[in-house]
Amino acid sequence: MMGYFSKIAKWVSEKAAQSYVGFVAFIIVLIWGLVGFPLHFSLVWHQMIGTTAAIISIMMLFIIQNSQNRHTIAIQLKLDEIIRATKGAHNEMMDIEKLTDEDLARIQKRYGLLAEKTKEDLKKGRLDTNTPDLERAAQIEAKIL
Repeated sequence: MMGYFSKIAKWVSEKAAQSYVGFVAFIIVLIWGLVGFPLHFSLVWHQMIGTTAAIISIMMLFIIQNSQNRHTIAIQLKLDEIIRATKGAHNEMMDIEKLTDEDLARIQKRYGLLAEKTKEDLKKGRLDTNTPDLERAAQIEAKIL
């Protein structure tokens, strides 16, 4: 059942991304507005369009979220492959999204310290093409604290 929904969601998200879909939506809204005149913009007319719009919006929400989740997973896997294949990269970074907010903040601070140190090195005429270890950032952090 989940595979079936994924296939439908993928198909709908691909079709909904086409440029002509926006034009078709505009035409539908225009027709809806024009049909309102002979119906004197009745309550039934309002309820029909309101219900239809709500249903389409909710379904598109789930379809877009499904598509976004697939893309996020694919990007994460590609990044994991780059980390795995890069000599000197920290393999622990492959599942970094599972860390707590505090752990992420700690790692982000270390990378920020490395960036600051690199800026200082550039001002001194040194290259910024090396790949310093995170332990260096931890040492810098320890000196600051």
